[in-house]
Amino acid sequence: MPPRLRPILVALTFAPLVLGAQSPPPVTAGRAIAQGAVGLGLMPVGFFGGGLATRWVANRFGAKGDPASTIALVGAYTIAGLATAAGPTIVGGGPHASGSYGAALAGAAVGGAGSILLVRLNKTVNTGPVLRIISAIGVVLLPSVGATVGYDWSRTYRR
Repeated sequence: MPPRLRPILVALTFAPLVLGAQSPPPVTAGRAIAQGAVGLGLMPVGFFGGGLATRWVANRFGAKGDPASTIALVGAYTIAGLATAAGPTIVGGGPHASGSYGAALAGAAVGGAGSILLVRLNKTVNTGPVLRIISAIGVVLLPSVGATVGYDWSRTYRR
């Protein structure tokens, strides 16, 4: 074997060991449930708090009646999404791992879009009471599940 190829062969031989050591530990079920639960708990706090805060700001800037209600509703949904994404970030990625709040926020947005589609589906199709209850639970859970999945997919190794 030519001497110039030896370092390349050694690097290719040990690369999987070095790269495998840098991957974060797997997410445990308890951590994933905690991330989702904290996000689920923060969602209504963000919704009501964000709605009240943006209504107050809208009133301070002179909006009254329906415009203030519209502004408050936009603020409520926005702050609810931000708060839901904070849940997995607060719980964290576990030992030697960290995730991205931005990825959690994107996951919460995708979950929120899924919730909107599920609500529209329930309005157009008569599925019966049992499926409506199951889909109502899904509407509430989807943003938090999306935030948890987004955060956990973005996990990286840290020392």
